[in-house]
Amino acid sequence: MKFDSTITITVVIAISAIISPIITTLLNNHHLYKMRKLDDETELRKTSYFYKRGIFEDYMRYAGQCVTHATSDALENYGATYALALIYFPDELLDKIIDINASLNRHQWADALVKLNELSPELRKQLQKL
Repeated sequence: MKFDSTITITVVIAISAIISPIITTLLNNHHLYKMRKLDDETELRKTSYFYKRGIFEDYMRYAGQCVTHATSDALENYGATYALALIYFPDELLDKIIDINASLNRHQWADALVKLNELSPELRKQLQKL
């Protein structure tokens, strides 16, 4: 069987014209999927960071309010934030916030303030790690 070179070239070009856009589309979709996945992971990390930072800041704010001027509102806000702090604070800081809470419950404001001042730089380090 004899093949005409012009027909062979035409068939190869036609097949290439059909397959090339398909391959390009598949590669483009795969790349877009990977980029979307990276964007979602970045957004999740960013959201998680700001949420944890908010908990750290709220804990320090409300604990500070309790130490300086313990009102029922300040104690109520502290109680809500303390519960979240127990969940989100790293394990190495849990004993410290439990001690601060115990001091606040015993109305030992000066002791709680000293412990709160010791906790502050450690929280700063935790935020830098995030």
